[in-house]
Amino acid sequence: MILQTHFRITDTHLDDLKRHLFPGDGLEASAIALASCNKINDQIIFLVQDILLVPHSECIRKVDYLTWPGKYIEEAIEKGEEKNLSLFLIHSHPSSLNQFSIADDESDQKVIPCIFAAYNQLHGSVIVTPEGKLTGRFYDKNLSPQYIDKFLIVGQNIELVARQSSSNVMPFSADMTQSLKNFKVGVIGASGTGSIVIENLARLGVGHLVLIDDDVIEHKNLNRILNSTIQDAKSQKAKVKVLADAINQYRSDVVLTVLDSKIGTRQAILEAATCDVLFSCVDTVSARMHVDLVGEYFLLPVFDIGVTIPTGSKDGKPFITEVCARLDYIQPHRSSLKDRKVYTPDSLRAEYLKETSPDIYEKQLKEGYFKGVHEEAPSVISLNMLAASFCINEFIARTFLFRQENNSNYARTVICLGANETEYLREDNFTSISRINVSKGITTPLLGMPNL
Repeated sequence: MILQTHFRITDTHLDDLKRHLFPGDGLEASAIALASCNKINDQIIFLVQDILLVPHSECIRKVDYLTWPGKYIEEAIEKGEEKNLSLFLIHSHPSSLNQFSIADDESDQKVIPCIFAAYNQLHGSVIVTPEGKLTGRFYDKNLSPQYIDKFLIVGQNIELVARQSSSNVMPFSADMTQSLKNFKVGVIGASGTGSIVIENLARLGVGHLVLIDDDVIEHKNLNRILNSTIQDAKSQKAKVKVLADAINQYRSDVVLTVLDSKIGTRQAILEAATCDVLFSCVDTVSARMHVDLVGEYFLLPVFDIGVTIPTGSKDGKPFITEVCARLDYIQPHRSSLKDRKVYTPDSLRAEYLKETSPDIYEKQLKEGYFKGVHEEAPSVISLNMLAASFCINEFIARTFLFRQENNSNYARTVICLGANETEYLREDNFTSISRINVSKGITTPLLGMPNL
């Protein structure tokens, strides 16, 4: 069976590579990437953890030729073997040739067996052009090469480079629709905002949608979940199945993976890990934590939507204090949802107690143990649509680059309809303090959580 293969790298690592591989002299240069190798169903996913730059002064560098000392391969082997990482030999093609040369083939046949002799893992090679195009392949122990199907560069922008894919795609064009067919997108949560996000992604042309939600349609959902019907509520049909059935009515060229389960299950986590982008449309802090961790461990960009209508009380009568929507764009190597206080240890504990020990929860809430925990009024479809639309356009802006400003200016968007204000926060408004698991991939236990 031929597996689909992915190679994911952060914009930070790729920028370091570009600066080193193209110093301006027009000569080839080299580096080594160390990546975790993750086999999930019919997918192999390489997640770059580290880059080893080979000094120019220790190489023989020509316009179309390069040799470099073996001691750097030995250093990479020493680092990689400890964590059983895959090694990728990287070099530049200043001529913009975006394919392996005969010399590259011969070099791999000499060097790759030496790496396999050190330890048994999948290893390979990657070439980079001045335009930033990536082409790669990996080998099994029989030295049979297989090309990498997708390169995902994750950062302020999202760049998915699939084999034979087009470049310079115009946003909102038919070419964009065609380009989106290369994407596998996961949506966690299929309720108010989730159903709208899913509808947008399906009609925009995303090629593979993964829908994750364990809940069923109820009568109270009919005013805000797209495509839900009275019959769905009567039969308590799974939300993800309702949406999948609707998509199949207008898309014949889409792949749908439907998981009627929580994101906190092993099956859902591993399926989400095979996606290129994740949309978090959930209403619990524990679900947000799981999505946050999947993005970090598996090097994925995450869009998280929150919609709230907080209420207060005056003279015994309730009133709405504000109507808000929040959108966070999360990069796996920069500030997390946890860093941004979208969830905290206190909010996780409060949610757990509310579900398992409601009496204790109410007692500690009154005693002030949980700061800022309150019931919120139900969301309404107009607010959900506003939030979902902002989210989808944010995805397009980061993938097809139509903004006049740098995308780093829009790490968080907060819309307050009551005050008629929209606030934008930059990535550097947040501090990343919790990112210690970037690109680890599959671990034991999964995501570092004992219950998984």
